[in-house]
Amino acid sequence: MTALRKESHYPGKVAIKRAVEAAKACGIEVGGFEVTPDGVIRIIRQGNEPAAQQDEFSQWLAAGKLG
Repeated sequence: MTALRKESHYPGKVAIKRAVEAAKACGIEVGGFEVTPDGVIRIIRQGNEPAAQQDEFSQWLAAGKLG
């Protein structure tokens, strides 16, 4: 019995360039992009980094609640 492998179909340079240009034409400040093996191109906005998560201790310390 042989294992079936799914072929990767990464998008080419032209498709990525078109996606970035389309995002810019829509007024999106492009900070980067991500491609997946199944051909998805994901545009990442400039300054759209996830906020750093703080644990409860850090929140209390920052708020001055720990004396």
